[in-house]
Amino acid sequence: MKVLLVNGGPHEKGCTYTALEEVSKTLKEEGIETEIFWIGNKPVRRMYCL
Repeated sequence: MKVLLVNGGPHEKGCTYTALEEVSKTLKEEGIETEIFWIGNKPVRRMYCL
């Protein structure tokens, strides 16, 4: 299993990142792979599949 942790905070290594690192650490201790993805201030658009 792999968990994607999304950092939507404006600073790549800010408070949100620090919190996600703690979650990541706990998940890794349970054998779960993680990846932190920073979207920052980039707009998120909904994609529709027809």
